[in-house]
Amino acid sequence: MGSSKTQNNKPSKLNQSDPAPEKRPFMRFYALAFEMVILNLALILGGYYLDNYLGSSPIAILIGTFLAMAGTIWLLLKFL
Repeated sequence: MGSSKTQNNKPSKLNQSDPAPEKRPFMRFYALAFEMVILNLALILGGYYLDNYLGSSPIAILIGTFLAMAGTIWLLLKFL
């Protein structure tokens, strides 16, 4: 009877691709949104707490806000 090999109709796990490749591009947007939220919260809240610590007028929170806006623009330009 020889050495006839039967083919297995099951797909190989090594040859399978990602089950949902259409979700991959959106992961970049999720990462960008997460970075922007963390950057803005850190700078604005940091300015708020620095103002409370120093007892100053809202100078630090304004600086934190403008730095957050500049950082957001930088992240968006870097993303493009």
